[in-house]
Amino acid sequence: MPNLLGMGYRTFLYNRIAELQPDTVIMMNSGIGKGQQYNMEYSWPSDLIALERHMPKEDGYEKWRDINGKRHYLPGEACDPIGKNWFLVPDDGPRPDESLIHQYQDCRQRGVNLLLNVPPDTHGVIPDYHVSALMRLRKAIGR
Repeated sequence: MPNLLGMGYRTFLYNRIAELQPDTVIMMNSGIGKGQQYNMEYSWPSDLIALERHMPKEDGYEKWRDINGKRHYLPGEACDPIGKNWFLVPDDGPRPDESLIHQYQDCRQRGVNLLLNVPPDTHGVIPDYHVSALMRLRKAIGR
């Protein structure tokens, strides 16, 4: 919850991370749903906006935002697990291929990135059934 840090400390952290790792993408998790509202007091500065488990409007995502009188490019990111749960839960296999393909295509059409969370087991290993689902998705999208 970035708002707990306060904007001054978030700005300090953002600048320090950017100084040490200039190619890093930094996100202060905004969790703003469909990407229509952005509360800078809650999560600024940030390099992108997390839409969590939501999709932007069908007419697309607005990547450019006016913040403190300046224009900023803030791409959106839909964040969703490959199954139903963010962490590995027994019997929570991947969603059907059609669902994953549809979500990927929706993200592309609406102009947002897709963060597809694939949880490891307690040994840090991605289960084979998730790997298989990812390989089918890769084939379906032509990558």
